Amino acid sequence: MNVGIDARELQGLTTGIGRYLRSLLRSWTGSIAPGDRFFAYFNGPAPEDPVLDHPAVVKRPVGSGRARGLRWQESLLPPAARQDRLDVFFAPAYVCPLRLRLPRVTTVHDLSFFALPRDFTLPDGLRRRLLVAASIGAARSVLVVSDFTRREILARFPEAEPKIVRIPLAADDDLPRPPSRDDARARLGVSGPLLLAVGAIFNRRCLPDLLRAAARLVRKWPDLVLDVVGEDRTHPPLDLPAFVAGLGLERNVRLSGFVSEAALVERYAAADVAVQLSEYEGFGLPALEAMARGLPVVTSTEPALGELFGDAALLVDPHDVPAIAAAIGRVLTERGLRVELVTKGRLLASRYSWAETARRTAAVLAAAARP
Repeated sequence: MNVGIDARELQGLTTGIGRYLRSLLRSWTGSIAPGDRFFAYFNGPAPEDPVLDHPAVVKRPVGSGRARGLRWQESLLPPAARQDRLDVFFAPAYVCPLRLRLPRVTTVHDLSFFALPRDFTLPDGLRRRLLVAASIGAARSVLVVSDFTRREILARFPEAEPKIVRIPLAADDDLPRPPSRDDARARLGVSGPLLLAVGAIFNRRCLPDLLRAAARLVRKWPDLVLDVVGEDRTHPPLDLPAFVAGLGLERNVRLSGFVSEAALVERYAAADVAVQLSEYEGFGLPALEAMARGLPVVTSTEPALGELFGDAALLVDPHDVPAIAAAIGRVLTERGLRVELVTKGRLLASRYSWAETARRTAAVLAAAARP
């Protein structure tokens, strides 16, 4: 089977969807069927990535990188894909090429651009809504990562019900070996409690409320550090350094931005609590990955997160600052609670694997490729 893949998420900084695609490719190439090939299409030069070096992966740079977005997807990609005689095309990031007359499978991770239009510029939000709606209609199968996202799609596109397939994600199993906790904390210069928040920063992820909660916590733990890892994508833009300074937290808050996998592993090893607050998510991968690495998690009562984590995490209203601070404080002070959350979290994370996610995704691709 020849599978075409929109692999643009592997270019530049590899964030959530890029890691999703990389994990799928790593699993697929580890259990390849004879004759299977994966054509990875890039806008311009292909990146250097070990997962692309497998003989079954064909790197296909399309264009020079000047044509972007919809122009690349609809004008440059379809002729290249037709030339490669594909059986099916996989789009891992919401939108599939609409002019490509091949069976297509697309993954829709959430519908935030419908649910929270304020988080997007007017043109960007409109573009996303139109293209995702068209892609759901054009795709032979639509993959979703949670029951919550399935319900979100069916509320707006009930006719899509027969084509929706839920396949959850899993914690990354290919990160570098972690250092010892003592070594990690020494390198990071941390002596007090370390709170870790991982993920691109959107307005819906309630970082100001977490910062206000941190301001309460430093009254008891003056050496507490909140490390915020992720690219700032807020809209309207938030002046986060000024917000931190306004709370007097310059010594306690680190806005680390995007970090390497080695640096992320170091933070997991050093941290005491992982926090993922949000008023809207499709899944909750950062919290699941923290659980897999033995961290207790405080997260939101938001539907997707609550359904996924249940009693394996402490759930709070993401805007209730006293409740957020109290939950984190309990994890830091109540050893029994901490042990319980770590145990339940590890068990929950172990129920998900990239091998199973990849196997089920490959089965959907194979079914879509059949006449």
